[in-house]
Amino acid sequence: MTQYTGQAGVIQVPVGAPDGFVEHAYQRTFFVGHPVGRVWAWLNDPATFVEGQVWPFRVEFVDGGFEPGVLNVHHGPFLNVAGAIGEVRGPGERPAYRDLKYFYGSYAISPRLARPTRLQFWAEEGRGGTVVTLRLDALVRRPFARTWDLGQRVFWSRFPRWMDSALRDPGGASA
Repeated sequence: MTQYTGQAGVIQVPVGAPDGFVEHAYQRTFFVGHPVGRVWAWLNDPATFVEGQVWPFRVEFVDGGFEPGVLNVHHGPFLNVAGAIGEVRGPGERPAYRDLKYFYGSYAISPRLARPTRLQFWAEEGRGGTVVTLRLDALVRRPFARTWDLGQRVFWSRFPRWMDSALRDPGGASA
């Protein structure tokens, strides 16, 4: 077990996969033609994720935004991923980094199929813009792993376009 100290106190976070599950990491790196400061501000604005949700899905933050210890939940049909913001480093501390650790019991589709455990973002200056890397770790039922991976590739393939569109819009459209 690892420990996490935040708004909720010291939290024991289980490490390893339960019987029948495997650890899965989906990682994607992409380029957007916007300055790292602007990209990072968009990624760390709760409105990006709260206001852009399609009903019946919702994202909530308790007493803050993307600061260490702030509680967060993303929920809707077949989805309940609750966690706490971990380490956050701004663009001046290359690379910029944000960590969201999900609590035990979080799930996507069903707790019997996929249990997200962590979502991380990195952003650093690239030639003419910003290189963004995201990584979603999850515990996935072994027979479901290939389907989960395909689902992540499809879901996250839209994220660079959402980001670019929002950053081109002076109103800062949400993801």
